[in-house]
Amino acid sequence: MINNPKISIIIPTLNQGRFIEETILSILNQSYKNFEIIIIDGASTDNTLSVIKKYESKIYKWLSEKDKGQSNAINKGLQFITGDIVTWLNSDDRYEPDALQIIKDEFVNDPDAKIVHGKTHLFGEYTKSKIVGLEKGIPLHDYLAYMRFPQPSSFLRKELLNSNNPVNEDLHFAMDFELIARAILLGAKIKRIDGLLSHYRLHKDSKSNHDLKFLEEWAIVVHNILISLNENIFAKKMMELGLVKPIKINEFKITIRLNKEAIESIFLQHLNLHYHYNYRLFNYAACAQINTYLKKNYASFYLTNNYNKYEFRRKFIPKFVLKILRGLNN
Repeated sequence: MINNPKISIIIPTLNQGRFIEETILSILNQSYKNFEIIIIDGASTDNTLSVIKKYESKIYKWLSEKDKGQSNAINKGLQFITGDIVTWLNSDDRYEPDALQIIKDEFVNDPDAKIVHGKTHLFGEYTKSKIVGLEKGIPLHDYLAYMRFPQPSSFLRKELLNSNNPVNEDLHFAMDFELIARAILLGAKIKRIDGLLSHYRLHKDSKSNHDLKFLEEWAIVVHNILISLNENIFAKKMMELGLVKPIKINEFKITIRLNKEAIESIFLQHLNLHYHYNYRLFNYAACAQINTYLKKNYASFYLTNNYNKYEFRRKFIPKFVLKILRGLNN
């Protein structure tokens, strides 16, 4: 890669006029200047277009028309990119001032890296300000259990996106996870860094408020991964446990080799995720089913992950008490 690669940033947006100026300025004020901004607006009816036109001379490409959702908007944006490194940034989020410099250096210094990801700062309504992202490196297969890092702080080499409609438009919450999984299964090197790269805003209209939608779509991707790996026993068990509904199979091309232990780990980590999501949402029937299966079939995993503790709380601590305790912690 050249020493000053261009970074293409797609901003999909719809009626985010109260936030999008902050998003645009967080890019324009970057210390690293070799970037291009592409804004795909889904025919906003608020002040979004007036904000875009205010900065039109500094935006490489923008359009405003009805679309089929965020994934479709991202694919529209990908048609215009001319950069070497690509990402998308939602119009209610923003970058740290040196984010692009950090990313540029990582890709230049490690020519084999295809995906680089860092940390993000969660802030906004109904949430306690905190930094999230992986604290240490994880085995490659662990990235296939669910989305393990914040998308606003992730960047990809352009070659990972050299196909028609690379983002799956049937997915609206897990399209980033499927894209990452597809790349990893084809042998792409993924690199974690400690740096804080972005600020992820939570508010009443955030997609992040739809926890179960993310969970449902992550399950679809994991199910397809297991089918593609010919691990139909685990895929079938996901169906039996109600983690995923009957779906059209979208098989992945695979060039890496994963042993049985790694594949089993993908399944168990995904199962563990379902338990904890449902536990937080007080969907105790789903918790009980997962608990029974793990206790019977994976006793060591069950004990290591402290299921006894959560089951005690589920059975003996009233929901209203748990809600109060969680409120104090948040």
